[in-house]
Amino acid sequence: MKQVIKLFIPSFAGFKNVVKEAKHTSISRERFIDFIKVVGLLMVTFNTEYLLDFKNSAGELLVYNESFTTDNKTQFTWFTTGISLFFFSTGFTNKIAWYSNVGRDGSQWKFLTDRVNSLMGPVLVWIASISVLLNVFFRYLKFPLFITTENDGLITITEFLMWPLWIVAIYLVVVIFCPLTIYLHKKNPYLTVVSLICMTIAIDTIEFSISLSYIKLFNYLLFWLTIHQMGYFFADGKIFKYKSSIFATVALISYVYLFYKLNTSNEFMSVSGYRLSEISNEDPPTIYYLISSVGLLSFFLLFRKSFEDILHNTNTWLIFNFVHSNIYTIFLWHIFLFFFMHVFNLDLYFYPIFLIFVVILFGDYERKIFKLSTKLVQRVNPLQPWPSPMKAKGSYSNFYLSWVSSILILIGVLQITLGGVGLSGFFSLRELYFLTGNTFEAFLKLFTGVVLLNTTIRRIDLKDKILLSAAILQIISLGIRNYQYSIITTFELYFSMSLSIFFIWLVLQNRNAIAKDKVQ
Repeated sequence: MKQVIKLFIPSFAGFKNVVKEAKHTSISRERFIDFIKVVGLLMVTFNTEYLLDFKNSAGELLVYNESFTTDNKTQFTWFTTGISLFFFSTGFTNKIAWYSNVGRDGSQWKFLTDRVNSLMGPVLVWIASISVLLNVFFRYLKFPLFITTENDGLITITEFLMWPLWIVAIYLVVVIFCPLTIYLHKKNPYLTVVSLICMTIAIDTIEFSISLSYIKLFNYLLFWLTIHQMGYFFADGKIFKYKSSIFATVALISYVYLFYKLNTSNEFMSVSGYRLSEISNEDPPTIYYLISSVGLLSFFLLFRKSFEDILHNTNTWLIFNFVHSNIYTIFLWHIFLFFFMHVFNLDLYFYPIFLIFVVILFGDYERKIFKLSTKLVQRVNPLQPWPSPMKAKGSYSNFYLSWVSSILILIGVLQITLGGVGLSGFFSLRELYFLTGNTFEAFLKLFTGVVLLNTTIRRIDLKDKILLSAAILQIISLGIRNYQYSIITTFELYFSMSLSIFFIWLVLQNRNAIAKDKVQ
C-alpha cells in the first residue's frame, strides 16, 4: 500500500538524477534517436492545441479538427506526423534491447518484461488518476459525458480523452512482434520492409465489400510494423550507407506528391484525425499517412548531423534530457489538460503550468522502470531457450506465458481506451471490433497481465497460486457477464476459456516437473 501511495507523491530526487545522467551521458549514445522520439511526441502535443477547437452550441459541446477544413492546417499535418518519428525511434531501441538481452544470455520473457515495463509506469499511474478525476468531475462538476463532432457524430468523452492509449496499444503490438520482425530483418531486411509496404498499400487500395471491410484493420499492424522496421536499419547502420541526396530526394518527392494530390483531387488529405471522423488517413493508416511519414523521416535523417551537433551542447542537452525524461507523462496528459481548460474556461497560458504540475506530480515514475513490490519481485537467472541458444527445462512454458501476459495487457489497454473508466458504470458493455467488454473486465485483464508478466517467473513459490487465481478470475468475469446480460459472445467465451485452460495446464506441468525431480 505504501508503494501505491508513493506513486502520487512528488519526488525531487528524480530531477537530480536527470542532471547527473545528462552530465555523464555515454559518448556512444545515439542522441538523434532521443531527439526524434521527443520531437515526435511534442509534435502530437502541439497539434492538439493547434488543430482542435471546442464550441458550445445549444447545450452541446462541439469539437472541430480544423485540419479537416483548412488547407493550410491540412498541409501542416503532413510535416508533423510525430507518431511515425516515435515508432522509428522505438524500432531502434527495441532492436538494441533485443541484442543486448541476447548478449546477457537473456530470454524472451526478460525482453518482453523490460520493454513493456518501460512504458507501464506512467501509463498505469495515468489510468488510475484519470479514472478518479473523470468520475469525480462527471458527478460533481457537470463534466460532459459526450462530445459532438463537426459531422454530427457522437463520441464518449473517455474515447476522446484516452486517445493517447491508442499509441500505447500500438507500442505493445510492435514489441510483441519484435522477435518475428527482428528475425525477418536479419534474414532479408530489404525484402521484409518492401513486403510490409506493399501489403499496406494493397490493403488500402483494394475496395473490399462490406462483409470484408474488417481487412482494412490489418493496416494498423502492417503500417506500424513498417515504420518500426525502418528503425532497425538505423540500429544496424544500414541507413548510413545512403547519401544525404537520397534523403533529400525522397522527402521532396513525398511532399510534392501530397501537394499535387491536394490540388488535383477531392480526397481527404489530413493525417491527424484523433478518431473524430469516419473518413481518416490515420485510423487505420493509409497511403497518404505512409508518404507523409516517409517524407518526414527522410527530412530528419537529412539533417541528422546538424541535430546531433546541437544536442552535444551541454546546456541544450541538459534541457532536452529533462523533457526526454518526462515525455510520456506530457504526452499522456496533454489532451486531458487541454480539454479541462476549455470546459472550465481557463486561459491558455495556464496550459504549460498544468503540464509542469503533472510532470512534478507524476513524472518521477516515468524515470523509474516499473516494478511491483520488491517482496513479490525477485531477480532470476535466464530460464528460456530464446533468444539465447541455451535450452532449459520448462522454458517454453515461460515463453508462451510472456506472450499471453503481454497480449492480456494489450487487450486491457484497448478496452480501457474505448470502454471508458466507469463513467456510465463499470459493467456497461461496449463493442470493440470483435471484442465485447466493460471497464471492470478491462481492468481485470490489465491487472492479470501485469502480475503474470512480472511475478510468475520471478516467484516460483507463488507461480501456481498466481496462475490458478488468473484462471479463476477469467471464469468469474464470464460468470458476472452471464449473470448481468445472459449474453457472452462466441469469441469471448472461447478466449476466456482457452486462457483458463492454458493457466491450469501450466500449473499441472509445474507439478509434474516437481514430481519428476523428486523421483530422481
